[in-house]
Amino acid sequence: MRAAVIRKYGPPDVLRIEEVAEPMPGPLDVQIEVAASSVNPIDYKTRSGSIFFMSGLRFPKILGGDVAGVVRSCGDAVTHLKPGDAVYGFSSAATRGGGYAEVMCCEAAKLARMPEGLSMSAAAAIPLAGSTAYQALYRQGEMKPGMRVLVTGATGGVGHLAVQVAQAAGCQVAGVCHSRNQELAFELGCDEVICYDKADFRERRGGFELIFDAAAKFGYGSCRGALSEHGIYVSTIPGPGLMLRHLLSRFGNGRRARFVGAHANTADLERLGELVSKGKLRPHIEHRLPLEQIAEAHRLSESERVRGKIVIEIGAATERHE
Repeated sequence: MRAAVIRKYGPPDVLRIEEVAEPMPGPLDVQIEVAASSVNPIDYKTRSGSIFFMSGLRFPKILGGDVAGVVRSCGDAVTHLKPGDAVYGFSSAATRGGGYAEVMCCEAAKLARMPEGLSMSAAAAIPLAGSTAYQALYRQGEMKPGMRVLVTGATGGVGHLAVQVAQAAGCQVAGVCHSRNQELAFELGCDEVICYDKADFRERRGGFELIFDAAAKFGYGSCRGALSEHGIYVSTIPGPGLMLRHLLSRFGNGRRARFVGAHANTADLERLGELVSKGKLRPHIEHRLPLEQIAEAHRLSESERVRGKIVIEIGAATERHE
């Protein structure tokens, strides 16, 4: 099978297309004919070696956590999926990956059946970013209808899905983005857009009950004043300071600081699928590139100027469910 392989850490050009053996599923795995994957920050951080303490020093590696495709075979212990099912989900790009290939093996517990009406390319854009958004808002942020929610990076990979999830929950959503992306932010469902190159949302003293720093650019310390008395701040990056604040905030009932590390599971993917089926969640895809252009996809992602997601189209069935 064809796969994008790295044999050392380094710049995007270390990604090379090679012919490699197909992976075989274990008892808890399914083998997937991959239609599409996508690029997330964890992918290029793994490729560059900046998180080698997680990804290890064994090569070659096939990166790519997100996957959308069709089940080819199932391990003996798999019960909720069968060959022929269209599925989507993600595995850890740092430790297992495998999505940048024509065939991937993934734990069945990290997959769900694709919702109808969604293309394979669109489905591949959702799993990791969508799960991060969902878990940040509901699990860490304790989101409830009517809350005043602010999302930084509102047109980015995680942020643009978080805006839609919060809007679907009946919240008042403010999005933070550059002024060039203001129109898209409104299209995604923001009730208010704060352009960081023209205004500072942190001047809104006590203005938000939940701040999801999807861009991880601001930090709890600078956002604290914009939280309501019992507000919650959630970040996508668990720095040492935030981890300490997270621990300390457990012992009070005032403002709280938390972080999210997405956990792949069937239940949350099904909940995201329900939002898709109801027309309340759609990924914005900025670029669709073939596997042969994976290095360019990484360069674009590292620029941090991409709106929505970059999808890697691999198999012939990318439009199967659209």
